[in-house]
Amino acid sequence: MDLKRIANLIQVADHGSFSKAASVIGIAQPALGRQVRKLEEECGTPLLYRNGRGVSLTPDGETLLARLRPLLRQMESAVLELHDERESPSGNVTIGLTPTLCGILGMRLVSAMRRDYPRIQLNVITGYSGYVHEWLTNARVDIGVLHDARRSQHLIVDPLAALDLSLVSATRNLAPVARSMKNISFKELDGLPLVLPTGNHGLRRSVEYAASQAGIQLSVVFEIDALELMKEIVEGGLAHTVLADLTVQREVAAGIVTTRRLLAPEVSTRLMIASAANRPVTRAVKLVEHTLRTLMQEMALVEPYRSSMRMLQPDPRGAAPDIPLN
Repeated sequence: MDLKRIANLIQVADHGSFSKAASVIGIAQPALGRQVRKLEEECGTPLLYRNGRGVSLTPDGETLLARLRPLLRQMESAVLELHDERESPSGNVTIGLTPTLCGILGMRLVSAMRRDYPRIQLNVITGYSGYVHEWLTNARVDIGVLHDARRSQHLIVDPLAALDLSLVSATRNLAPVARSMKNISFKELDGLPLVLPTGNHGLRRSVEYAASQAGIQLSVVFEIDALELMKEIVEGGLAHTVLADLTVQREVAAGIVTTRRLLAPEVSTRLMIASAANRPVTRAVKLVEHTLRTLMQEMALVEPYRSSMRMLQPDPRGAAPDIPLN
């Protein structure tokens, strides 16, 4: 059954006249009459009484339209909602960020989403990679950012950026010569008391791999999965740590800590956007991911980010299915 004919029949019935309905619809009156007759043939019964004063619905016409009007309204509403969703996307998205990324990007991401997509409710929770991985697996978050995560049957990952790592030390505990050094060989970490995240964190794995390449054994005296506490331990002179420079920008500017870039081998940690393989990727999720990547790209062009952060190209093998953003 042609829905257009039904809509035209409703116009004729509502206006009580073929001529008035044809004028409103914008078609010739004879063409409108042919459409209604065709519909009557499909139904096998007259739908309109025709007389010199106009037209009115027959009982069968009343029954038909009583059933079809709600359906047509639902269809029109669905089309309008789809158009509205394209123009102004909506939905709830929960993202899990590592403390490092939350500190440098969290506020930017929240502000950009509120500005560009006000109908998307963005929820942010923060934790080390091991926790974010668990949240993804348990469907607590829609997407997350992990350190050096790998693709698996349960996880879809896409490279985001690489952050160079430095040795972070309390400035007051360093000799003037050490304070002036911009770089330090990884071998010089041998014997230094360190505070590092637990083995669930991708950053810890990156540091341990670099230690094996340098042929040294790390002296980890504190295992702490809380960024602020790690920094307090360093500031108190109890241990050194290894972090991205961006994580301690404020402390460096205040002269509380000193960073020295690790070389031989050079150490970096890769940030990866991840989502659970068994969860649907909605348009709202893709928009959050797109916004996050765009913000990172903008940051990578200016200091202090440019000197210690490199954007990574998305991996088409690991990326989530593409969903149009416009």
